[in-house]
Amino acid sequence: MNEMISFGAGVNSVAMTIMLVEDGWRGPVVFSDPGSENPETYCYIEYFEREYLKPRGLNITRILPGSPYHKRSPLPLYEYCLDCGIVPFLAVRWCSKEWKVVPLTGWADEHGVTTMLIGFAADEYKRAKNHDGKTYPLIDAGVTRAGCHRIITDAGLSLPVKSGCFFCPGRTISQWRSLYLDHPGLWDKAIAMEDRATAKYGRPITLLSRGSLRQLPERGWADQMQMDLSRWIPCACQL
Repeated sequence: MNEMISFGAGVNSVAMTIMLVEDGWRGPVVFSDPGSENPETYCYIEYFEREYLKPRGLNITRILPGSPYHKRSPLPLYEYCLDCGIVPFLAVRWCSKEWKVVPLTGWADEHGVTTMLIGFAADEYKRAKNHDGKTYPLIDAGVTRAGCHRIITDAGLSLPVKSGCFFCPGRTISQWRSLYLDHPGLWDKAIAMEDRATAKYGRPITLLSRGSLRQLPERGWADQMQMDLSRWIPCACQL
């Protein structure tokens, strides 16, 4: 098998995996774990593997932080940012490249994989700009985002949440609010990341386009808006 699924645990890659497996495909399903995904994403990975893949003789290969395929640092992404006093930025997706793309490419090279299957839906075909060693089965099959939802529910599975790191600057205000309410410990860690970067540079460094995370609950979340830019600057971890 010279192909592998690039599995991001989002709607697209879950639907693509189901579509391919139902069509008889058998091969590696590889997830590059930055060590800081949303807790719900980790739960869904376990659920999808248990309920769908293992009964079909498949499993998810996890590339963990500290693997030989991580070139920038052996640390999980959050710990790396905290240690360096930096935060990710939407305009420069070094985090996705170094903790997702580079490890997946390294794993593929070592295992003789020549083609990586990427889960871009048909209605986001403009994202599929690079065809060097990559194919886009959902686009080729004309499966839209709505079609991905149907594939997952028709398989008797629940839909995954949007994948991504808990401190991703691409989160919407609603998603930040959910983090604050559902995972206060992770909210505090995101605040600590901002504080460390701010102290290092001597000026406000934040994960928001305007203001800081600390201000959101203080203002009662009122009149707070932040564009979800993932449609225009998609993150590799949201596939």
